[in-house]
Amino acid sequence: MINLTIEEATFTVVDLETTGLNPKTSEIIEIAAIKVEGSVITEKFHTLVKPSIGFIPEHITKLTGITNPLVIDKPKIEQVFPHFLEFTKNSIIIAHNAKFDISFLNEASFQLTGKLIQNPVICTLALANRLFPDLKSKSLTNLAYHFNIPYHRKHRALADAEVTYELFKKFVDYLQNYKVNKVIDLIRLSNGKDLKLPSKRRRYV
Repeated sequence: MINLTIEEATFTVVDLETTGLNPKTSEIIEIAAIKVEGSVITEKFHTLVKPSIGFIPEHITKLTGITNPLVIDKPKIEQVFPHFLEFTKNSIIIAHNAKFDISFLNEASFQLTGKLIQNPVICTLALANRLFPDLKSKSLTNLAYHFNIPYHRKHRALADAEVTYELFKKFVDYLQNYKVNKVIDLIRLSNGKDLKLPSKRRRYV
């Protein structure tokens, strides 16, 4: 899978909303995933998730707009997660600040299956840090502004995943200038490894 070209590979762009920052004490309340095959979006997965504690902190509601009444009749993570695993099967996961999303997915996966997520992962935040170090902020909001990507519903999983995919496409286009077109090279860059690229342009729009 990781030895395929970007055009050949299947990617799943993932974003979560949660009740907090710690996967041990917080829970997933929204999952979105966008499947990309041959550089074309072929399918989307999206659902709100009812937390087991049945309560969303006020500051999370202010940030995301997700309220307790919105999730009261939604499925719990144990009902949602098998469908998510099937949706992401045999694909490379893309996420912005992937460490955060994968920590929650791993916690859910281990609790429900006894295993961790097995998918290769590419982090667009890590790619931004490697490719555009001069940008002061690598937040999704700031990167969307810098690359002129419309972003109308911040801190909602599906909108965030859509913006992350548009950002990923910008990075892929940029890397094509240096003949980088293999999944394994994107993963290496995302993991902080050096591909010995030629000097990069200081700004790309």
